[in-house]
Amino acid sequence: MDIVIIILLILLVNTYIVKALMNNFDIPSERYMWILFMVHYALCTIYILNAFATRSDSFSYFERSFRAENWLDLFKYGTSFIDFLAWPFIKVFSLSYLAVMILFSYFGYLACLIFYITLNENVKLNPIWYNLSMVQIIFLLPNLHFWSSSLGKGSVILFGLSLFTFGLSRFNRRYIPIVIGSIIVFFVRPHIFFTLIASIFAGVLITTSGIKWYVKWTLVTVSLVLFLYFSSTVLKFTNSESLDILSSSNISHRASELSKASSGIDIQNYNLFMKMFAFWFRPLFFDGQGAFGLIVSFENLLTLYFFSFTAFYMFRYWSNFNGWFRISMFIFLTGSFILAQVTGNLGIALRQKAQFMPFLFIIYCQGLSYRQRDKRRLII
Repeated sequence: MDIVIIILLILLVNTYIVKALMNNFDIPSERYMWILFMVHYALCTIYILNAFATRSDSFSYFERSFRAENWLDLFKYGTSFIDFLAWPFIKVFSLSYLAVMILFSYFGYLACLIFYITLNENVKLNPIWYNLSMVQIIFLLPNLHFWSSSLGKGSVILFGLSLFTFGLSRFNRRYIPIVIGSIIVFFVRPHIFFTLIASIFAGVLITTSGIKWYVKWTLVTVSLVLFLYFSSTVLKFTNSESLDILSSSNISHRASELSKASSGIDIQNYNLFMKMFAFWFRPLFFDGQGAFGLIVSFENLLTLYFFSFTAFYMFRYWSNFNGWFRISMFIFLTGSFILAQVTGNLGIALRQKAQFMPFLFIIYCQGLSYRQRDKRRLII
């Protein structure tokens, strides 16, 4: 019964959100947002079936929250923060495992929707298929939805990242989304929050136009202060004594352990280029990961194309990319660099990289807008 109530509530809330977004943003179609909703919950259904077959981590989150008597005892960063968020729904409202899964999956849907709204606001592309532009098509890819469809870190951190990115695109008037998104990311994965701060610092520092000088140096100063202030928390969270992640014995041990799984690859002897390639684009067809791996390989091959296209157009039009696009690039590259050092398991790589793929989508679509502009010039 609680599942039916949760579904009805989500439909009611989503109807209100869709109407509000249509009234406040230049969105081509209300129908697309419902298509996004249906795709997300189709992948959520598949994830739930897979969770029962493989005993996913979502069961552990549910059980820990159910056993905890004191809510505030769970208020810690990392895994405990997900237990903290789930506790009221499990202990106060007595929701079942499936109801909580459906509820947390909605956070993942909202994350995809917010990323879409943000990208659509900053990049305008021509429709290419059934009146859908690439900005719309790209957010229908399954990996992003699948790994943000459950009770766990994936849905929550993606929601935090989407709020942060939405706020950052109009940072002079969207303070609240930036703050809320930053808090969520910090409590779920402090090292990813650390990545956001470092990316803002780098992106703003190398941006010479579009930002007033006093705003630029204010952002650089704030980023540097936050970087230094939170560095000790990140080191404590990762059990490391140095920010040099390549030499951390804890990182090396974790990479070795993750590579022992059935979908693992031994990255200990890989160079940096091979680690990054494995994180971004594997499994590919030659990895032989069964039916699921075959499906994923198609999307990874598409990702390889996106990356190659983006690299070419960012090099060609680098001066035209404003600070927001450059920060998105640094988030994608820096976050991938950190996680690629420890992700020797292909299944974990798929889950981990899902949180950074929207940033590749952002810079890919911007590059695509330049190609469409060049084609129009040739026609004229």
